[in-house]
Amino acid sequence: MRHAVLILSLALAAGPGFAADPPADEPVHGGKKLSEWVKQLEDKDPTARADAGRAIGIMGPQAKAAVPALIKALKDPEPSVRDWACYGLSNIGPHAKDAVPALEDLLLHDKTMKVRRIAANALGSIGPAAKPAVPSLIKTLQDDDPWMRHFGAVTLGALGESAKDAVPELIKAFGDEEYVVQKSAVEAVGQIGPKAKEAVPALLKVWRDPGEYEKTRKAAAKSIRQIDPETAKKEGVP
Repeated sequence: MRHAVLILSLALAAGPGFAADPPADEPVHGGKKLSEWVKQLEDKDPTARADAGRAIGIMGPQAKAAVPALIKALKDPEPSVRDWACYGLSNIGPHAKDAVPALEDLLLHDKTMKVRRIAANALGSIGPAAKPAVPSLIKTLQDDDPWMRHFGAVTLGALGESAKDAVPELIKAFGDEEYVVQKSAVEAVGQIGPKAKEAVPALLKVWRDPGEYEKTRKAAAKSIRQIDPETAKKEGVP
């Protein structure tokens, strides 16, 4: 969602999801065209498949035609391939919105924690179009793994006001036992903006608490300003 867009029209015969004659301006990385990297996602060697996901990700939004192949790669038996496929989709950004259901499935059910975390990151990079995954992201706020809780909160923040239904659970996460989760939840409600107004009293409490980490208090102040500038001014929030 932070990238420029280059429209491509690629299809099947040059590899999964590509046309017989890729255009001359087909993106290239490491001396290989996008269609060649997509074909490599089907290689027998898992290392080669993982390398393909990484290369496609490096191309960013220009590689949007590879989204169907990357979605297929999310079901690869090798965790490293699923990991790099998530990376590829993450860097493609909003153009990877068709991957939301598959990423949501990884987020909740993959047996490799690293894959679950980067699936969350990919959903955040897709942005508001990943709104259907909000209920699943809310579930991650209760995960046993603190870093998964952190990534869940960060992703909800990245979705902006599309994640407004998560506000009550994010407020609960202000009291998480892990500092990194507390801070990311505080930041997330700020990114949701005015739709998170119900979080302001809890944010004020965090900001006023001298026992809180200084960075968390500063994050709370920023979130108050983002959500309700008038209250911030009234309460003397810097």
